[in-house]
Amino acid sequence: MNEPLDKASTTELLDREAIRDCLYRYCRGIDRADEEALRSAYWPDAHDNHGAYSGPAEGFIRLALGIFKTAPRNVHQI
Repeated sequence: MNEPLDKASTTELLDREAIRDCLYRYCRGIDRADEEALRSAYWPDAHDNHGAYSGPAEGFIRLALGIFKTAPRNVHQI
């Protein structure tokens, strides 16, 4: 028989789903050069350490969109 989830377990599941949703928005945004989706994956004051780029997420977003709006698209699979 399934027992009801306690508050901690429910919170953990909701947190995991929020993280999964954020990863999906990031992948959609970066793969399709979708600025709105990409921005929604970051906090306004986020820092990104992404390969050769390390700095404010805003700088990474501008860099990535500049590249992926003209270059072949990426395909992230989760």
